[in-house]
Amino acid sequence: MKKILILCGFALLFACAFSCKKGSIETNYNPSLIVANNQVIAERAYSQVFNIFFMVVNDSTLKADGSNEIYGANCSYEASPVIRYVIDYLPWYSPCPDGKIRKGVITATLDKDFDMTGASAELTFSGYTIDGLLLEGNNIIVNEGINGDLQPVYSHLVPDAVVSLVDSVSQSLFRWESEKTFTLVDGKATPGNYDDDIFMISGSATGTATNNAVFGASTVEALGNYFDCRWIRTGVTLLSMPGLDVNSGSIHYTGADSCQNLVTYYFNDNPFFERFERH
Repeated sequence: MKKILILCGFALLFACAFSCKKGSIETNYNPSLIVANNQVIAERAYSQVFNIFFMVVNDSTLKADGSNEIYGANCSYEASPVIRYVIDYLPWYSPCPDGKIRKGVITATLDKDFDMTGASAELTFSGYTIDGLLLEGNNIIVNEGINGDLQPVYSHLVPDAVVSLVDSVSQSLFRWESEKTFTLVDGKATPGNYDDDIFMISGSATGTATNNAVFGASTVEALGNYFDCRWIRTGVTLLSMPGLDVNSGSIHYTGADSCQNLVTYYFNDNPFFERFERH
């Protein structure tokens, strides 16, 4: 009987040890953090594409003369046979006013002047990179007119983007789709001066991250796109990652009081801080 009790005791001890070990495994947040980083990088990159396009199509000198340097790019304009803007950052990297380095070409083809309600522009990229981030895939930007608060509204559709993170030794990519609305809430009274322009961005996105995780993102507090800041400053985005252990979270842009590149993620109510040096 004593031998049986000793064996039972060892069995219980083993079972307890196994259970405790299993319960103490730390949660791996890295896959979810990768998704969040990809979402932030794409959100910023394509909002900047919108910003550059907006400045170019509203440049009176460009339309009058057919060419002008705008935001570090050599830009050209033609109205026939179709309306076309070419935003050329040349074959080498060009420093821009926001401190970022760009190269390549963005071409915008319009069905009518963009200051007309309903005007649609299709944007294509040719080797367009921003700080080593390569963007591929067409964009569509539409002038939706004026809302009830007399604010200009634009839609920005990114139907199938491929975003490549390129460095000197490797390249990784992710896919991103987005449907966003850009509302000009400040700066309308000073055309040609973009330092005071503020757009609020709302909408949703889906994608497949660099770690192959499928995700969705939706704004619950509109994102503050300030033209005088190189990063999105304010707003909250919810993340859904159904295939991951940590399958939901949120992205908080924390630059309400100043232009800063700090972003806070929340997963399982735990904060994670990310400071982007480039994107």
